[in-house]
Amino acid sequence: MDRGHALRGWYCVAPSVTMHAMSTSGNVTAILSALLFGVSPVACKAIVGEMSAATLAGLLYLGSGIGLSFFLFLRRQPFLSPMLDLSSRQLVFLGGAILSGGILAPLFLAYGIKYGTAGQTSLLLNFEAVATTVLAAFVFHEYVGMRVWMSKLLVVLGVVVLVVRDASALSVSVPGLAVLGACFFWGIDNNLTRELEELPATVLAAAKGLVAGLFNILVGFFFLSATVTPFQAGASLTIGALSYGASLVLFIHALRQIGSARTATWFASGPFVGTLLSVTLLGEETSGGFWLAVGLMLAGLFLLFREEHVHLHEHEALAHDHPHVHDEHHLHSHDEGEPEGAHQHFHVHKELVHAHVHWPDIHHRHRH
Repeated sequence: MDRGHALRGWYCVAPSVTMHAMSTSGNVTAILSALLFGVSPVACKAIVGEMSAATLAGLLYLGSGIGLSFFLFLRRQPFLSPMLDLSSRQLVFLGGAILSGGILAPLFLAYGIKYGTAGQTSLLLNFEAVATTVLAAFVFHEYVGMRVWMSKLLVVLGVVVLVVRDASALSVSVPGLAVLGACFFWGIDNNLTRELEELPATVLAAAKGLVAGLFNILVGFFFLSATVTPFQAGASLTIGALSYGASLVLFIHALRQIGSARTATWFASGPFVGTLLSVTLLGEETSGGFWLAVGLMLAGLFLLFREEHVHLHEHEALAHDHPHVHDEHHLHSHDEGEPEGAHQHFHVHKELVHAHVHWPDIHHRHRH
């Protein structure tokens, strides 16, 4: 949900800087980001009532867009100018990201929340990483290690346990399939935004929230005869602003402090937080199969974050503009003195050959 874009944009801080930059602040913000995101299915289930799925989806993303726009305003960070700098090709990818990740994915998720259980929805959100990985590997030809594939297989087994009600009768959970559909569309979104890495993650998410949120709200009101109370509208906007807006801001802050690997590890706990809250707060009933799925997905998560992809690789000369800190990939100097922390400007990379732990981010698209 826009965090794939943030991870790729900020992974440059992870290898050499992470060990020195780790701080209590980064760990705390990563945990808060996971908590805010994890609680969203439970909070939505508590207030959805008779709202249509389209209205709920629209209000959630509109709340995120408004919250992120306010954050950009407070930081005096430009909103429209980065959009105007996009090429026609990038605008096509932006439109695809808004359609898949901003309109369709939240719509499918809201349907799953409305007609399914919060616990099932929370667990099935783990499938987003599977969809993203499969698309990245087979469509965009990113390298994926064997341990990562094994972790995804465990998640898929957990998904099957949750969604298939009766294998002999081919009976499946329709709300569960809707959540899987949401994850699939977010997987498309995550891969489309790889072409927009020079666009700040907060700007991209704000634009997506405002455009897609308004679209789904209009669909709900004009085509589905949506009924929503002032409380439901206010609560949905607030959930969107916190669970999707503030959560993303905290996520990016954690990336800067403790790097991608640790931030992603903390954030992956979000769906399990929602699962726990669905049982303790909403009193949802569970089965042995439900807890089997929890165990399979936790095992997959454990396996995933033991993955370390490291080898000797070559960086070609490159000039581009994106957020970064001065690490082993960014050795340029500044006329006005060394800046503190993360900053963004047009800069040049010289050819470099080295070995370190890395992911297929903006600087590591090499062949294997």
